[in-house]
Amino acid sequence: MEQLDIFAALRARQAGQDLVITHSDADYREKLSTAIRVLAAGGSQFCSDDIRAMAGEPPAGFSHNVIGALINRELRAGRIHTVTWTRSSRVVGHGNLVGLYVGTRS
Repeated sequence: MEQLDIFAALRARQAGQDLVITHSDADYREKLSTAIRVLAAGGSQFCSDDIRAMAGEPPAGFSHNVIGALINRELRAGRIHTVTWTRSSRVVGHGNLVGLYVGTRS
């Protein structure tokens, strides 16, 4: 297998994230999108743990990756931006690094 150049790799990542969003549960996707909008509008820093706390867990059989895919979509659209990194407080997250975001002003 040939290694992709950086731009092809980024396009492939975006395409994969778009597929995750497309195949996610519509109601859960809306809960996540609403949580991101509310947190971004609040003016405080937030991370994926905060989004999940507002929206809940995904329905059985659906990918947990939809949260990251939606965050990346909002980053690309310029509606949020990364401030720094923090550690997940979720036990299942094992303290992994997650972005700390803030909403952008329009």
